[in-house]
Amino acid sequence: TIIINMLGEEALSDNFTITAGVTLSIAILGAGLGMMNTWRAIDRDRVKLKVIPKRVIPVGNMIDQRIRLCIDVTNYSTFPLTITEVGVLYHGTDRRGAVINPIIIDGGRFPRRLEPRTSFTAYTNPDALECSRGHLVKCAYAKTDCGVLVKGNSPALKQMVRDISA
Repeated sequence: TIIINMLGEEALSDNFTITAGVTLSIAILGAGLGMMNTWRAIDRDRVKLKVIPKRVIPVGNMIDQRIRLCIDVTNYSTFPLTITEVGVLYHGTDRRGAVINPIIIDGGRFPRRLEPRTSFTAYTNPDALECSRGHLVKCAYAKTDCGVLVKGNSPALKQMVRDISA
């Protein structure tokens, strides 16, 4: 049957059939899966680094027994990354305190290439947490060869900053 809608146009008044319902459901599912696939493709190409500053207490016959900062960097990306710089950022300024020659226990070189799901730890000299012209340390960072800077913070770093500023 044909009925006239409010605009004066003809419209079919057949009931919504099971076939139409299944077709609509499949179309909605396909659209949802397409959006999810697009998001995963975009997310797959993103740099994913985790930067964790840690507190290191030297043990044994070390000449300098002061507490040190180490920066643990993990690559969660699906592709290799090269880390060219690690260090600390300061409150109230855009200056970076780069660790020029980090101590790497496994003897690896720096800059460091990280394959997916690998990490390394860069140990600093005890003076790395010193204030920069009155600015306290805000967080640690790692910078990639492509210029991406990833920040990280931890309770250990905050405690070390409190201890130094006291």
